[in-house]
Amino acid sequence: MGKGQGRAALIGVGLVGLCAVTACASQGSGGGGGEASSSNSFHPSGSMSGAPAASSGTGTGAGQVTMPAFGKNVHIVLTSWHPANASQAQAVLVDKNYELAYLYAEYTSGQDSSWANYVSSTMQTEVQGALAQPGVTTESFTGTIRIFDMSVVADPTVPGRLDVSGCFDNAQSANTSKKTGQVIPDTGSPDLHYYRYTDQLAKDTSGQWQVTSDLPAIYYPRAKECKP
Repeated sequence: MGKGQGRAALIGVGLVGLCAVTACASQGSGGGGGEASSSNSFHPSGSMSGAPAASSGTGTGAGQVTMPAFGKNVHIVLTSWHPANASQAQAVLVDKNYELAYLYAEYTSGQDSSWANYVSSTMQTEVQGALAQPGVTTESFTGTIRIFDMSVVADPTVPGRLDVSGCFDNAQSANTSKKTGQVIPDTGSPDLHYYRYTDQLAKDTSGQWQVTSDLPAIYYPRAKECKP
């Protein structure tokens, strides 16, 4: 099933992100390629010890995605799509790095904090609380997780903010016990493996994009585009 307890906690406070049970409304303009043909499959090496992250070879047009040091038992398939607009491309890059870092925090049972580099102070407080939940601190995950069909649009309610959206598919992953390493049985609905998420981003005082909040998720079958 992949991870999700931490994000489930965020949903309760109006935030949501990369986890086993999250998503958001499809975006109109700004949509980009998320098909397998435009994605790159990462097979990162490393351990759960919090080894320094290394930049992947995936160019975004605005920099490079930073792939955390997941173990060989985890594969992240991340779309290479980015918008043509330079500022939007920077926002999408920040969002990709945030989502990857959040996944890595869950993979390390809440120990890694590299996600904090990509969020506002308010968002940081909420994420810290979510990652402190027993469903995160006592678990990890294994398998393949796909992030695809991303898009970016101007936020319709807050001037200057952008909404970055993407599909999340963790049907080929499973939660594991931190103590034993054994797979934890998945008793949830199969539809919860597929969802669309949206992160809201704004520029900080130095002009850098950061994630400020997450919108409520939309699951399959409402997010039809998120199930292969």
